[in-house]
Amino acid sequence: MKVLQKFALAVSLVAFALPALAQAEPLPDSGNYFIVSALSDEALEPGEAGVGQNVGLREFNRGGMQKWLLTRKIDPSTKKPTNRYTIRLSGESEDLNFQPHPVASMQAIISYNKSVFVLEPGDNGFLVKSVARNGDALYALVAPPAYNEAHFGPSDGSSKFRWKFVAAN
Repeated sequence: MKVLQKFALAVSLVAFALPALAQAEPLPDSGNYFIVSALSDEALEPGEAGVGQNVGLREFNRGGMQKWLLTRKIDPSTKKPTNRYTIRLSGESEDLNFQPHPVASMQAIISYNKSVFVLEPGDNGFLVKSVARNGDALYALVAPPAYNEAHFGPSDGSSKFRWKFVAAN
């Protein structure tokens, strides 16, 4: 009898967990994407296509400055895709990489240095966590009347830390 009760409990736990798993979006493949805030529906966009530029949030218009190239890392031992990515501004230049600023404010910037990010899917989009910053996550800093900014910091679970990756065909 106890075995049947344990089996029934295990089945109910699996059935409870399946809807949550089904809601999470699959990880994006390598390619060009628009990175859009789940909080404001604005897209990441640098001030200009140059090193040292801050990356902020602007009205999502599918413009060229809002396109980002995600490169998904492959596990060297299993040869399978991981949840780790590099992100750079899409276009001919391969030196315009996305990363947290090395100063305390950790605003998102464009840099020569590549940075690795871990994407964690959830039911309201993805967390974008910086490996170099020990898991600090990308978030939308709403700062009216100025443009909203993109920063990195410890996730509080709110929608300001959630991002959508919209394929740029």
